[in-house]
Amino acid sequence: MLRAVKFKVERRVDDSEAAWRRLSKLEEMPKYWGGHKRVEVLGVNSGIYSLRIKFAFPGPMNEGYAEAVVDEAAREVLLNYIRGPFTGTVRNSAKNGVLASDWDVILHPLFLPLKPWVSSHFKKGAEHALERLAQAQTDA
Repeated sequence: MLRAVKFKVERRVDDSEAAWRRLSKLEEMPKYWGGHKRVEVLGVNSGIYSLRIKFAFPGPMNEGYAEAVVDEAAREVLLNYIRGPFTGTVRNSAKNGVLASDWDVILHPLFLPLKPWVSSHFKKGAEHALERLAQAQTDA
């Protein structure tokens, strides 16, 4: 699909458990994910978190909504972005010495002319987030 952005990034980590504790705190996402200015949990229903997200860029489309599942057993956070500058899923995990972020999203048509830049920006942002999650050992 023309608007699809798909990639997966991984990073080795010494302490998967500490990284998981940071990764699984949804409202603390802006500490690690630079594109997220604020993440607000609106509610939880049957283990599914409803989130309002303020993105870091100014202007239109800088707010979105997502649903998230924090799977303790699998050490995964599944984010389903349902409205905003992009929709689709991002699966983040911390297990077996590896932090991973797997993206499968569709850009809003407004961002289509910028797709090459946006795709690269998202991938670099995910790589930097994994670095911050891995290095923030004192925050765990």
